[in-house]
Amino acid sequence: MPSRKQASAIELVVRCDCGFEARGTEDTLVPVVQRHGREAHKMEVSREQVLAMARPA
Repeated sequence: MPSRKQASAIELVVRCDCGFEARGTEDTLVPVVQRHGREAHKMEVSREQVLAMARPA
């Protein structure tokens, strides 16, 4: 299993049903997707939820 540092260096992508797409490492992607959830959908999304939606880019 990759270490946290190795995992955070892998580029991930999250695509939302509304058409929003974000790409980046774990550490940069999570806050972007959380902000999108709050601003576009009035939803709070946990780090774990973002990572469950993320796929390798």
